[in-house]
Amino acid sequence: MIDINIEELCAWARESGDIALRLFNRARAQRKADNSPVTEADVAIERFLVERITARYPDHGIIGEEQTRCDITKEYVWALDPIDGTASFVAGLPVWGISIGLLHRGIPYAGLFYMPLTDDCYWTIGGRAFLGNQPMCVDARSEQEWDSEDWLAIPSDAHRRLEIDFIGKTRSLGSVAAALCYVARGSALGAVLTYATIWDLAGGMAILSAAGGVGITLAGQLLDPTTLIDGQALREPLLFGAPGVVDSLRCRIQARH
Repeated sequence: MIDINIEELCAWARESGDIALRLFNRARAQRKADNSPVTEADVAIERFLVERITARYPDHGIIGEEQTRCDITKEYVWALDPIDGTASFVAGLPVWGISIGLLHRGIPYAGLFYMPLTDDCYWTIGGRAFLGNQPMCVDARSEQEWDSEDWLAIPSDAHRRLEIDFIGKTRSLGSVAAALCYVARGSALGAVLTYATIWDLAGGMAILSAAGGVGITLAGQLLDPTTLIDGQALREPLLFGAPGVVDSLRCRIQARH
């Protein structure tokens, strides 16, 4: 496999964070064709990361949320979400960050998610998952051990799209990558998504997988990231967590019709 320098990736993420922090609480969002928000920070960070990756890994492809599409049929493709949690960023909320994922033949292999306001850096490169220098592992307790203090990360539209029967709490974080990383570190028991793209998932999925977690559809099928490499969105509900956790959650979550 390819040699990735994690210190270099972290440096890129921190430089990206500096760009974002200069605009935090001052950014104004515009609406893209799909009605999702975009700010000057999103565009500037994606441009910065594309320049760095192109110079360092000229034989790799890149796909980014802000329209970057470059050689996405390559063996290695970087998937970038320059600010994962743009709506939170615009609203002055703290849960957002820079998500950098590397796909190998469509499968998340390496990932980094950096949250500038907390200075948390989650990462993996084809092995274990880490928060800074500390290894992480998902919470794999059985359903009989769950209690009222356990929590699930949910999307902001969960009240419209899902019926959730869960003994604990639910929290909408506003960032897909943050939700997956909180599951990876064992803080959240699991995460539920109702909408996802490859740039949302690539970095966080690599980290979650390295921490022992999986992603499945509400129907019980393993999530196949290779189907999203063209940038299309998946609108089927997804569950993330330890294998036993997602199997148990499937019985407690239903899609509204």
